[in-house]
Amino acid sequence: MAIISQETIQKILDGSDIVELIQGYFPLKRAGVNFVAVCPFHNEKTPSFNVNPSRQTFHCFGCQAGGDAIKFVMMYDNLPFPEAAKMLADRCGVMIQEEVLDPQELAKIRGRSELKRMQASAADWFHRLLFKSTAAQPARDYLKSRGITMEVSRNWKFGFAPEDQRSFFEWAQAAGFSVEQLVNGGLAKWRDENNPSRGAYSFFRHRLMFPVNDGMGQPIAFSGRVLSKDQRGGKYVNSPETGLFNKSKTFFGLDKSKRAIIQNKRAIVCEGQLDMIAAFEAGVQNVVAPLGTAFTKDHARILKRHTDEVVLCFDSDTAGLNAASKAFRVLAPSGILVRLALLPEGEDPDSLIQSQGIGALESILDASPEFFDFHIDRRGSALTQGPLRDRLNFAKDLAADVALIEDKMLQDSLISRVTVRLGVGEDDIRKLVRNAAVSKDRIEKAQLRRENINRQRGQSSSPGSDANPASPKLEQNSASSSEISNRSVRLLCKTLLNDSETREKIIVNPVPEFFDFLTETELLSKIWRATFDPASPGSVNAFISSLSDEEQSIVSRILMESSATVTPNLAQQCLNKLRKLSIQNQIAGIKSKMGAPNLPQEAVLLLNKQLLDLREQLHES
Repeated sequence: MAIISQETIQKILDGSDIVELIQGYFPLKRAGVNFVAVCPFHNEKTPSFNVNPSRQTFHCFGCQAGGDAIKFVMMYDNLPFPEAAKMLADRCGVMIQEEVLDPQELAKIRGRSELKRMQASAADWFHRLLFKSTAAQPARDYLKSRGITMEVSRNWKFGFAPEDQRSFFEWAQAAGFSVEQLVNGGLAKWRDENNPSRGAYSFFRHRLMFPVNDGMGQPIAFSGRVLSKDQRGGKYVNSPETGLFNKSKTFFGLDKSKRAIIQNKRAIVCEGQLDMIAAFEAGVQNVVAPLGTAFTKDHARILKRHTDEVVLCFDSDTAGLNAASKAFRVLAPSGILVRLALLPEGEDPDSLIQSQGIGALESILDASPEFFDFHIDRRGSALTQGPLRDRLNFAKDLAADVALIEDKMLQDSLISRVTVRLGVGEDDIRKLVRNAAVSKDRIEKAQLRRENINRQRGQSSSPGSDANPASPKLEQNSASSSEISNRSVRLLCKTLLNDSETREKIIVNPVPEFFDFLTETELLSKIWRATFDPASPGSVNAFISSLSDEEQSIVSRILMESSATVTPNLAQQCLNKLRKLSIQNQIAGIKSKMGAPNLPQEAVLLLNKQLLDLREQLHES
């Protein structure tokens, strides 16, 4: 059951202009009466993301994602329905009216809400300790040595996690958080996961703490930096993944920098949190940092939502170059132009800003070459006069990266550039690129097969399991296997949602009983019985939001279809076709029963009578 009344949902949707909403995230282009953009939910070159202002809906013809304004916020900001609705309600000034939830759904929402409250409370506690605790002096000294003022520390809400675990657990108890909640939120770990009765220990100890925020600036996790050389653990330790936090889908600082990224049409990616903060505070604000993990396709999708160009600002050592190459191979297939801004040896953005000022960093960023230009300049000149075999081996390495570029014009340009710079035949380069592309496709198909097998195994091993509805997954919006193939059913669904006159004439009658003998009519029956006004997009979308994710996806596709205008007469023709199909299905069912062995004579006579009646009805229809 929805936590927010349908009446309130309608008010929220009526007060939210979906075009204005989505343009606050990324630019849209007008295409006739609609607006289009490159879809933020999957990688593509040609815009297939469509926004319909009259219906107040969006739909992607590529990945089949679709829905209303609330659904968009759920998917884009990875929020559960209640939080997305409340966010839009605040935006358009609608007072939320809540209904009583069933216990199971209420427990899920409360659990997520408590996790968020705990992270925010922990951030406040760590922050207070940084400024007030004598034990936090090493953290304050470290910040001072890096030229970070207390004002900056307040802006970013830096904190301090004490070595003393007793004070941590005393805070948690006083704040009303159980040990189990601390473990679920990534702030503590069981000493023995198989035996929780042995207790837990605090996950962060004697570390400078950086809150990791969601898109709305609320803490969902932490990153802790060591404060002494002999300290155990990595230089940076991030919260383990929780119901709120997935480091492979999170950038540090994006909540603060996303507007600057959109405005500058470029994102600068640093390796560390302090480098990102130093650049941001110095005025280069279109900057983010990953959380100590390799680049993923989710990282690429997030950046692609905001920009088409990324500058990798990594160390100039071998490790930095390798990290940049790996990042390129993830970013390039998404259509992002990748540049490399390599800093002077031994420098990072923070040290460069301190020693030479922000202008030095800006000059390097502005002059950053494209990925291929850098590699050709770095090795190509040395190879030009070398053996052909060495040049071909280098060309083979480059070809694997060129094959990642899906834009054919750009790919041709890169091939020409490699050919000229390396003095290698163009046909040789093209052959290498084709071979690399075939190999790439083969690997991707094999990976997809493995994922499908694993998914099927997972489903078969837990047939009753269900994904947490509070965390909608993008995969759920890919083309569903549950399509409505019957054209009459699709036309009736679309008409009952769109046409007030036809709807009034049809729903004056109850849902036909012959629907019971048809497949694919369950959704149509729901639309038939529902109470909404087709003339009001908010009213229609409020009803659609009450459907399951799968049903919403089906409705989204149906509404975006090009189809004939259904008049009351055509609607009746559709119903007649469905009635005829229903009779045919019943006839087939009776014939199947009559073929059963050892059927009593009375049953045969009864079935024959039913068969004659149905054939007469079929003749009349």
